Amino acid sequence: MADLESVLKQSLMRASSHSKNVYGKNPLTAQEVFDLANSKETSAVAATIKPDGQPHLSPTDIVAVDGKLYLGVDKTTARYRNLQKNPRLTLMIMEGRKRQAIIEGKIRFLEMESTIAKRVGETQKKKYGWTTDSLVELIPEKAFTYKSA
Repeated sequence: MADLESVLKQSLMRASSHSKNVYGKNPLTAQEVFDLANSKETSAVAATIKPDGQPHLSPTDIVAVDGKLYLGVDKTTARYRNLQKNPRLTLMIMEGRKRQAIIEGKIRFLEMESTIAKRVGETQKKKYGWTTDSLVELIPEKAFTYKSA
């Protein structure tokens, strides 16, 4: 498992010339992505894959704790069912056009009684005013970011 900072650098190194041109000019650091995830000024969407292979896009909550990204995934949602069958997810976190991050990777469901799940739940409650009944960690494999100059 690579940390987000190395994934950000590797993704830019392997990117197409177009992606390097768009995302290479003023990228976010990993810490800035974590700050973006915890900002109340952001919105986020998550894409999963339905059993029939079609994409499923939905708004999501996102928080960062101890240098990792976590999403809430209620058990009654299509996102939860999709991730049970295919644990891959693409996340976009954005503060309008000011700051944006697109992160692709695998997920890992948290044990809800674990210490980390409790800490993530507290962070979720602080940011959103509520918690979800299931949490996943996003393990980044590819990421592109942007911030306006």
